Amino acid sequence: MRKKSIVKKLLALTCLFSSICMFTACSASEKPEVTITLDGKEIGLEETLQSSLDRGLITTDVNGEEAESTLVFGAMEVSYNSVHLGTEATPHRSEITVMLYNDTQSMNTAAGSKVMTLNYDLTSDSSDQAPVLFNDIDFWGMTQDDAVAALAEKGFGVDNDKVDNEYHFLVFSGKNDVTVTIDFNLGSEFENAGGTAPQKKVLEFDPDTYYVSGLQASISSKLNIDFDN
Repeated sequence: MRKKSIVKKLLALTCLFSSICMFTACSASEKPEVTITLDGKEIGLEETLQSSLDRGLITTDVNGEEAESTLVFGAMEVSYNSVHLGTEATPHRSEITVMLYNDTQSMNTAAGSKVMTLNYDLTSDSSDQAPVLFNDIDFWGMTQDDAVAALAEKGFGVDNDKVDNEYHFLVFSGKNDVTVTIDFNLGSEFENAGGTAPQKKVLEFDPDTYYVSGLQASISSKLNIDFDN
């Protein structure tokens, strides 16, 4: 991902999110539920990681090889360390990572802890990785305008006026206080990878057009537990 001024971006994100809340009255009952699937298996925010594994997902190393997470959580603890997810079926690898939290009063494993934040890096995705859908939207190869239109069709209260045009990101919310941030990068930062089991549409990226480059969904704003490093 391109380097950004983190402080400026966070300030811009806060202002943008506040304006969205005022515009939509922040009514959770009117917002769509956020659903994210990897190869058709849902990754549930606020669910234990084990719930996602029971649906047919696996934890992997950075290369997509199956590997059990060694993270251990103290009582009422959150960690910013990420766990890579993949699929039991080929292809195993994906560009999804999750951050977890333990809301119990005892020690817990990664599998027994809950999903707080999900990150999906589209710039590193390729045709030989398992497909990722956000509310049935395949953002891979989508331009900024196309992404905004697709979100509007799904009932999310976003439009192009809410896109930060300095840092090129969009933030909005879904049901149950799920905050979603979508980043956009120029087409020059993408490339079409071949792969032996192509699953993604092949595109010729325009180097001067902004495409969806990253997606984050999180419920961290409503947690009231300790964060570690």
